[in-house]
Amino acid sequence: MRRQDLLALGFMTFALFLGAGNVIYPPMVGQQAGDHLLMAAAGFLITAVGLPLMTLVSMALAGGPQKMTADIPRRWHQLFWTALFLVIGPAFAIPRMAVVAYEMGFLPFVEQTQGWHLALYSAVFYLLAWVFALNPGSLIKTVGKLMTPALILLLAAIAWGTLSNPQGAITFAVGDYAHHPFSEGLVQGYMTMDCLAALGFGAVIANTVRSLGVTQPVMMARYTVYAGLMAAVGLGLVYLVLMYLGATSHEVAGQATNGGQVLALYVAALFGLPGKVLLASVITLACLTTAVGVGASCANFFSTQSQRLSYTMAITVIMLVSAVVANVGLTQLITLSVPVVVTLYPLAVAFVVLGLLRRGLSAPGDVYFTVTLVTACFAVLDGLKAAGLLPTVLAETFSHWLPLFDAGLGWLLPFAVTLVTTWAGQRYRRALQPQS
Repeated sequence: MRRQDLLALGFMTFALFLGAGNVIYPPMVGQQAGDHLLMAAAGFLITAVGLPLMTLVSMALAGGPQKMTADIPRRWHQLFWTALFLVIGPAFAIPRMAVVAYEMGFLPFVEQTQGWHLALYSAVFYLLAWVFALNPGSLIKTVGKLMTPALILLLAAIAWGTLSNPQGAITFAVGDYAHHPFSEGLVQGYMTMDCLAALGFGAVIANTVRSLGVTQPVMMARYTVYAGLMAAVGLGLVYLVLMYLGATSHEVAGQATNGGQVLALYVAALFGLPGKVLLASVITLACLTTAVGVGASCANFFSTQSQRLSYTMAITVIMLVSAVVANVGLTQLITLSVPVVVTLYPLAVAFVVLGLLRRGLSAPGDVYFTVTLVTACFAVLDGLKAAGLLPTVLAETFSHWLPLFDAGLGWLLPFAVTLVTTWAGQRYRRALQPQS
């Protein structure tokens, strides 16, 4: 693979991950972390950057995303991947991208909005996403060589303004960041849910590598890891700048209630009206590139599940459904989707970790079955809690006895204990076997 193609592959991977949520989330972390910014940033980067990178590495070792779950019963395998691609696709993530781009990239320039504005905007948005995703082999040209460099230039302008002219001093940490900033940053980075996105992007990255003439599994895995490393470096730099932006934002955005407001007020203070245009461009491009990547991933999955459904038909249906959901049912679907995401994410992390350890397991099927079963049970509890369906008595009991349950991480300790005990049990049984 030529060096410029590898660079474009890394750019494309970076842009696929960098959605609007990844841009507007870190500023709030920085504002609340204050003088404990470094510790909070360290925790945030471990889970928001390290975990997605681990996912890409695990996929590369397994030989593809769906091979990561080959050791569990087929029905579990099918249910997991179908639910994942519905949630990160037309049921939740893709519709949200158009709405976020509309609210932050269009509404600031319109004095009076009409009901049809969102319909027209989303129609154009999904038409563009459909055109770019129509040929997945061309993604490295459209995203990696055209859209991502533009996005990087826009982000560089914000970084330059923030670092050269910070809008205030860093103040004291507030809330949980004042007492345990590292663990709070760790949890907040986990909540970006980029591990699910990494699983979804696996097939797109593999198809792109294949389109560049690389077909040997070992080389495909190597270039996937290279692209993941470049994307991780880019994401880490963006997160650090945006967290510093948030930490120095109290004078211009002290009353902001979310990271999007912090970013908008800060950029407006730096650049005025051109800043509003700059931010609108960043958000729109970030949303569009991620919608293209996620849409292509979903279409690739559903088209491979049915011989009657071609990739073109699948991507067309996905974009049409996303446009409808963005206009009529996004709020309700978000309410329904969040518990599903909270339930799926622990299983995704479990598959990533198991994939990294699989070569050292003598009977991987047994370990996969036990670990995923235990993880799924506690992940369902977290999902029920997120949906408000867990009885109060049970919620209070688990809050008291199960570490990190209140933070939405009640699955973590059972997962770790089950993984260690099953792995140690296999090692012990292997040691007892007579040597041949």
